[in-house]
Amino acid sequence: MEVLKPVSCVLGCVLALSPALAAQGQEAVLEDAWVRALPPTQANTAAYVTVRNPGPEPLVITGGAAALAGRLELHDTVEVDGMLRMRQQESVTVPAGEAVAFAPGGLHLMLLDLERMPAAGEVLKLCLEINGAPVCTEAETRRGQASPDREHQHHH
Repeated sequence: MEVLKPVSCVLGCVLALSPALAAQGQEAVLEDAWVRALPPTQANTAAYVTVRNPGPEPLVITGGAAALAGRLELHDTVEVDGMLRMRQQESVTVPAGEAVAFAPGGLHLMLLDLERMPAAGEVLKLCLEINGAPVCTEAETRRGQASPDREHQHHH
């Protein structure tokens, strides 16, 4: 019986901390997530999602992870000297009560160093690091319209 007391105390402590841990990232709602299907020879692709913040405080996205990807980076499309360029972002803030769309031609998620290109119709787990905690969803792989980020994938 002596062994059970420390175990139950540990479980009690974890359960007591759960609301605080949940509050860090659970205000975020991930919607309409998808991954762009590209030819199997490509090592990188883009993913898109809308991050909605129904809470009273800003949410800060600092990175993430995706199935099959060695790493995930936050990128934005900007015009420099008349040319569209991709720039890595250290973080993206979602203001309280608002949403930020990671979409073709703007903010997007780069899935880099893929083990293999996911096939159209395949569903991948996609997680964003939001306020220090992972928030995950499922993202369907689909063929998308050509956009500036397609050119970007050839340059990584």
